[in-house]
Amino acid sequence: MLNQLNLNNYGLTEENLSHFDERTLIVKKWNWDYQTALSFQKACVGLFQEGGNQRVLIVCNHPNLFTNGRGLQKAKKGQTLDLVDFDPAMANLLPYPVHQITRGGGLTFHHPGQYIFYPIVKLNPKTLSLSKMIDDIFDSARLTLESWGVENLSSENELLGLWRGKNKVASMGIAIEKLTTFHGMALNMYKNDEIKNAMRSLNPCGLNPETYISVEELRPLDSNALEDFHTEFIKRLQHAW
Repeated sequence: MLNQLNLNNYGLTEENLSHFDERTLIVKKWNWDYQTALSFQKACVGLFQEGGNQRVLIVCNHPNLFTNGRGLQKAKKGQTLDLVDFDPAMANLLPYPVHQITRGGGLTFHHPGQYIFYPIVKLNPKTLSLSKMIDDIFDSARLTLESWGVENLSSENELLGLWRGKNKVASMGIAIEKLTTFHGMALNMYKNDEIKNAMRSLNPCGLNPETYISVEELRPLDSNALEDFHTEFIKRLQHAW
């Protein structure tokens, strides 16, 4: 599927690739430079315009940084969302770079302790809507964490995300180009004090920074948690889409 791309241009080798099944390629790279990973996503989206039913599931994390999307979640009729937008003038005052991107949502954060999932998948108005894709991703993450003993997780909230009560464990921001998705979910697996300190003057996704919590704060994690979560999470998605 990716034989038209020079993997070296994206900091990848064949060791970063694995086939889940005949139509699913998994690309996994930890601590991936953000702009390089984004360029790879866009290159995959371009290949998908040629048709076919293949999918590329990207698993990664990034060094400390922020990304700012197209805008905060809009309130539906009858809703009132008390969200605070990001002031671009703040970007030069932050200790980590801010990348302006085209996914949905406002400001969010990334760091090496996250599990990030970028699905490059062609939507189909009859068989796979964006809402179904998002639900499947959150359900797979929730069920995996529940199998680890993390209870009371839900994506049934007026604000998009995976929540435990009033605390947000994972964020979601998707972009679509010619029915093909990119960007995706960031699950806060390990806590990161540096990012937490940098967020004190910010409102990620328009929210109080204290809203965000990590899996590590809900249950002890060993050093292999990202790999272990990945194995279970991907298996739960094997029959989706």
